[in-house]
Amino acid sequence: LAGLKRGTTWVAEHELWLLAVVVPVLMATNRTPPPLTLAALALVPVGWVARKVAFGYLTFPTPLDLPIALLFLAVLLSLYASVDLGTSVIGLHKVIAEVALFYGIVNGLRTPRSIRLFTVLFLLVGLAAAGASLLVMCRPSGKLPLLSSLYSSLPTVVPRSVNANYIAGTVVLFLPLSLSLFVFGPRTVSRLLSGPILLVVGGTLALTQSRSALSGAVIALLLLAIWRSRWFLLGIPVLAGVGWILVQRVGIEELMGPLTFMDTAVNSLQGRWELWQRAIYIMQDFPYTGISIGSFDSVVDVMYPLFLIGPDAVVFHAHNLYLQTGVEFGIPGLVAYMGLLTAFACTAWTILRSPASTWGFRAVTIGLLSGLVAHLIYGLTDAIVVANKTGTFIWAAFGLVVAIRRVIGEDSMAASETGS
Repeated sequence: LAGLKRGTTWVAEHELWLLAVVVPVLMATNRTPPPLTLAALALVPVGWVARKVAFGYLTFPTPLDLPIALLFLAVLLSLYASVDLGTSVIGLHKVIAEVALFYGIVNGLRTPRSIRLFTVLFLLVGLAAAGASLLVMCRPSGKLPLLSSLYSSLPTVVPRSVNANYIAGTVVLFLPLSLSLFVFGPRTVSRLLSGPILLVVGGTLALTQSRSALSGAVIALLLLAIWRSRWFLLGIPVLAGVGWILVQRVGIEELMGPLTFMDTAVNSLQGRWELWQRAIYIMQDFPYTGISIGSFDSVVDVMYPLFLIGPDAVVFHAHNLYLQTGVEFGIPGLVAYMGLLTAFACTAWTILRSPASTWGFRAVTIGLLSGLVAHLIYGLTDAIVVANKTGTFIWAAFGLVVAIRRVIGEDSMAASETGS
């Protein structure tokens, strides 16, 4: 029994290493052999069982548990209505990987040192994602001509096949965190690390020319500034006043013209309105189950044909994160997802207000919270769906913030016990 205890303790303490192998396999299920996928699925509960044997609990309780359970239930129920079960099951595997990663981080990061190391790893992953994106990003056309000349200087190693808006929705998650650590970081080493990452991520985001992501980044930076000083709250009415003056002087039609993507019908304002309308129709017809992951294009083609965009266009999502979540998982799934975001925001706020929180923990937390805000604003006109490779970054951010809350709580409890 002593040997079993030692073995399960070791497995539980090193679950993140196991997930480093399992998560990439599940996120690439459509490219991996079925036996390898089944093996990865079988390894997911190993850490949970090891924790139960070693420590007496399956997982550390978190404020996100209930919305995660409800969202996962909605994902399972959506399979009933799927018109492409194979694709939906692949999406289910990705959701399993994301949830497993979240709980692996929450249970695996138990000390301030592990939090710092994982934050560095998270930033390095963001740096790698931004750098690789420059090599595979499709060139945006007709948006910001000032940046167009820069694309000719970028190397072409592989065919450029990744949509620039998708890249923008990914890298915008890392920009506020790198800026927060660069400006508010408690140590010189954090500034030396985050500075180059800030330049690469910020440059990549600018080159995507994604107005939705850039707008989200501006709001996120304003949030960082407000956290630093309440005087920056004055920026909100100033921005609102500038917007009102522009509308009065120029007109809403003239303003919306250059802000809409007119290079394709899908990216035009009229095309987006048509997609959003179809998404609402789907939510009305499938309110409880949705149509499941990966079924949007098939269902729209058959039941809700597109006229402005054209029947030959292949559109994989509704270009709105919230509508797409409701389309895939029904209204219960959308409510669960909004509950998940709310629970995360409340957890972050608890850390920022806690007297036991260190300056470094606050800098990481406000950076992650601001990054999520930027991504959610981007999601108003585009969508990186729940079951997506970028979702691993979002769920890793969820896990890191909850792990910080756990470490703060345990440290304050230990301090109170020592004092008493």
